[in-house]
Amino acid sequence: MDEPCAALGPAETRMVLDTIKRLKAEGIGIFLISHEMHDVFEVCERATVMKNGALVGTVLTKDVNAGRRPGNDHPGNTPAKALAA
Repeated sequence: MDEPCAALGPAETRMVLDTIKRLKAEGIGIFLISHEMHDVFEVCERATVMKNGALVGTVLTKDVNAGRRPGNDHPGNTPAKALAA
């Protein structure tokens, strides 16, 4: 799913995330592309960051502070440093 909640309001976003959780519980794998990190941390077990088409890294979401966003608000301004923190 590529940015499934990008143009949705809060109620519609909740419906999409709940659907993803239900599919996950049924054993269906989901590939989610999103810049909304709170959505990623809510429904994903792992997060992979890519930059300029190259793989930066993959982490377990439980091992990363969900309140932090890779990117502009981190020292060094790189997703890799944000995920490594």
